[in-house]
Amino acid sequence: MLRTKSLGVGLSAAAIALWLAAGSVSAATAKTYTATGWVNGVLALGITSTNAEGQVFFRGNVHTARVQSSDARLTGNRMIFVNGDYNADGSASLSGTVYHQVGTWDTAGTNFTATGGLWEFTYHGTMGADNSLQLQLIGSGSGGSIEGMRLDEVLVRAAGGVLDPNLTYQYTGTIQPAPVNIRTVVDNFDDNKITGWNYAVARETNQQFTVVYNYPGVATHEHVDTWDYPNVNRGWSVANGQTLECRVDLVSMSENATNAAGITLWSSSVSGSVAGSYIFFKGRDFIQVGKWIGGVAVFFHEKAVIKNTNVVLSLALTAVNANVVITVRVLDKDNQEAVLYQRSVVDTPKSDPTLTSAELLALSGMKLDVFTDGGPPFTYGDAIMLNAWQYTDGKQPAMAVTYDNLELWTSEIPPLAIDRAVRLAWPASATAKYGIQSAPTPTGPWSPVQDLLLPGMQEVMVPASEESRFFRLR
Repeated sequence: MLRTKSLGVGLSAAAIALWLAAGSVSAATAKTYTATGWVNGVLALGITSTNAEGQVFFRGNVHTARVQSSDARLTGNRMIFVNGDYNADGSASLSGTVYHQVGTWDTAGTNFTATGGLWEFTYHGTMGADNSLQLQLIGSGSGGSIEGMRLDEVLVRAAGGVLDPNLTYQYTGTIQPAPVNIRTVVDNFDDNKITGWNYAVARETNQQFTVVYNYPGVATHEHVDTWDYPNVNRGWSVANGQTLECRVDLVSMSENATNAAGITLWSSSVSGSVAGSYIFFKGRDFIQVGKWIGGVAVFFHEKAVIKNTNVVLSLALTAVNANVVITVRVLDKDNQEAVLYQRSVVDTPKSDPTLTSAELLALSGMKLDVFTDGGPPFTYGDAIMLNAWQYTDGKQPAMAVTYDNLELWTSEIPPLAIDRAVRLAWPASATAKYGIQSAPTPTGPWSPVQDLLLPGMQEVMVPASEESRFFRLR
């Protein structure tokens, strides 16, 4: 007789709505600001050098600026380190470091009182032949109320004297909150009592959680036929730009070739009444990752012989606009959580590639009915499952999986930005003059960008305003 069961956790729609209203994670919003700076001290003029090709460099200028801002966190005293390379027309490329001490100035703007916190920026940009400035600054805060915060700023200055105290720096920028980094214990199983777990053929002893299940006479035709999934009602969500990682210690697992442990992040209602989840199976000699949409759609199945004792299983979801990046890892607890396995797959709003039954059979030897992807990515849910799955012909021995330390980690990694300009450089030739051309594809059409006549190494800053652009010398 074929044994089947529906996958569910029994949390009411009202409970889901209540959790979404009270406990969902929302993305932090950047705060904009403006500021004005005045040069108020020169600590070092720096040095200037000219090489054999006639290029002029200057290094080591250090000056300070008094800054007043619409945001008190950007009012303070800046120490600015400047390095630059002059072009033949008198303009220059600038870069350096800025340290900004947060504080207040007296009415006269002469006495400064530090109030705590220090911004550290790096910057780059250009100075015109008329000494006008346009710089891009990126940095982060340390101490006080700015600890861990991130800043993105543009500085402009009108033409005039290089260090004229009457000529102001004008700043505009945004402050982002410190990256989210939250670690929550869902269950450490330390009380030796099974509390809050559903559908569990399990025991909690020795401060660990053990799932014991047997499927005599039951053959696996779909995953759900021989899958035990004790679950705990626990709301989870992942905001855009954040990563939600579910981690659990796999203490041990029966070594039958067909057994698998793992994690499922479950959502009772993704769209209307449609339930779904992301599923991570770690077998004795394989890793399988899928998605529940009325049945299991398998994103990938991979042979991987990894130990089944004293490891950490990790299922992480990273929200990137409308997509979710699913990353699974196996970490070695015996070796400072060294990564034994890691692989990612992207779930998009479209129907993403999944394995057919024939493809899964070829990869795994498992003859299973599997589904195809057709549902949206999941960014919230209401339960966490600890898997105990066995692919069996009904004659395999009972399986046991022991877990410990179930946790949720929410984190945010600042986005990596690519400047909207590229610096092109090439060696000058005594016998040939080169000019820059650009095109949207390697085959053209090519058009000139700018002709320069500089000694030695030549360079030009070119706005990168399109997704794809190619450059060549002619």
